[in-house]
Amino acid sequence: MTTIAFVHAAATLLLAGVAWVVQIVVYPAFALVPRDAWERYHAAHSRAISIVVGPPWVAQVVTSAVLVIAAPGSLLVWADAVLVVAAIAATGAAVTVHGNLDPTADPGALRRLLRINLVRSLIWTAGSVTGLVVAAQAA
Repeated sequence: MTTIAFVHAAATLLLAGVAWVVQIVVYPAFALVPRDAWERYHAAHSRAISIVVGPPWVAQVVTSAVLVIAAPGSLLVWADAVLVVAAIAATGAAVTVHGNLDPTADPGALRRLLRINLVRSLIWTAGSVTGLVVAAQAA
């Protein structure tokens, strides 16, 4: 179970780090993309970011489920699982905004995306703390 807990913590830490880079660097830069390049740029971003976040997200979700099954009485494991579900919900909201995103046509959409991603970043940061504590307890 120690390996599962450490993989979970590592995946969550990676996702938190990516979320903060996206919050501070990537999404603000969207506003700098010229309108005639937006569609191609956004498609390239979407493909690349999926490769970066897909594997750790799958690892986070699977290891969270395994931890809940293995330690159903642990309040901390359940708190961590709730954070995973919250991150999934926030990501769903971000994907919805992404689908209609064109910062040159609707600057408000980018502000909404930044707010949603801030929530997601905070959730993954909190999940990193719970994940590290669960890993430390498993060690």
